Amino acid sequence: MTDTAVDPAPRLKAAGAPPAELIAELVGRIHAIGPLLRENALLADKTRVLPQATVDALEETGALRIAALRRYGGYEGGASMLLEVARTVGYYDPAAAWCTVISNGSVMLANRYEDDLLDQIFAAGPVRMASIFASPQGTAVPENGGWRVSGQWPFASNSSHSEWAIGILFLKENVDGPEDAAPRIGFAMMKRGEYEVRDTWYTIGMRGSGSNTMVAEDLWLPQNRIITFERLMGDGFEKDPEATFGRRLTPHLTMSTTIQASSLGAAAAALDYVTEKAQTRPITYTHYKRQIDSGAFVQNLGQASMKIDSAKLLLQRSAAMIDAAAAGTEPMPLADRARNRGGIGHAGHELVDAVNELCWLHGTAAFAENSLLGRMWRDVNTGTRHASITAPMGYELHGDGLTGVDYISTKL
Repeated sequence: MTDTAVDPAPRLKAAGAPPAELIAELVGRIHAIGPLLRENALLADKTRVLPQATVDALEETGALRIAALRRYGGYEGGASMLLEVARTVGYYDPAAAWCTVISNGSVMLANRYEDDLLDQIFAAGPVRMASIFASPQGTAVPENGGWRVSGQWPFASNSSHSEWAIGILFLKENVDGPEDAAPRIGFAMMKRGEYEVRDTWYTIGMRGSGSNTMVAEDLWLPQNRIITFERLMGDGFEKDPEATFGRRLTPHLTMSTTIQASSLGAAAAALDYVTEKAQTRPITYTHYKRQIDSGAFVQNLGQASMKIDSAKLLLQRSAAMIDAAAAGTEPMPLADRARNRGGIGHAGHELVDAVNELCWLHGTAAFAENSLLGRMWRDVNTGTRHASITAPMGYELHGDGLTGVDYISTKL
């Protein structure tokens, strides 16, 4: 029998956001493994999946147990902790940062399942996870006190290294009911071996995230492995005075905020790269022996830096508001959620503009196949287009809140 890692202390003990000192300590550990992450990023980009050495190094730092509840040996960290750690990982490898967010974010979703299931999943401590919670891609039919599940979930980042995974699906609860009856939405919790990972991830950016397709065929799951959309995405836990901090985190906004961290880290790395090379790199077809001798270059470099800073401030604002709400029992108002969604999208827009400008400043060498700057450009331009953080939708959500019209999405 596996020794349990469950904290014997009362389940409902108070838990708040981790202190800044702990976040700084974890960030320091990431910098310590930075050279390894950056070296392995090249291999991840070629093989389209994170090397095991990268995953092991991240686990050693504690980066993959940020979202796990404290009673299971996790930090029960909030949005700010995950944002700061992930953007640091992203400075060295954006794909590794992406998987860090997805694994922790998936654990955050899992925290809303029943205690008896969590005791099973985390019996030996924090685990790595994947999840798809956008559009339902499967079905679950009641059978023998449980559920019969089939589905395919594409773009499942971290699925190659996940020990558990969550897939969104339709609940066919009344199989004898009318065909036009709208089914409820639920989430299936599956363990490694119950789902197959199909190699479908062929992109120009974020290649190392291994965002392949999870497939489950005719899989029977016990009753407690499926929960409803309302329980996982609703604000019930956010209003529950008995829930701990990790369970009160609002799911979708937390995921949207922190998933932008990888591009934030990548843009910072691109800025440092261009700034360093500018000390000795000339400007072709001019008399400038060094790029920094050009006033136009220096001005545009400063502008790119400010775009990255503004993105960081918007994301930090969102993370701070999420954590503040999770520390109490008053859910964040929809208008504030929508404002932050707009800020997240705008942050991505600024990061893309900044990295594009850095490529203009650096020159065509940015697009050499082995260029660090070129890889960051590919990763940022790919990552910021994720459906939950894309700028146009974020702007419209914020506009909905400003004007009082119906929100275009219920996932806020």
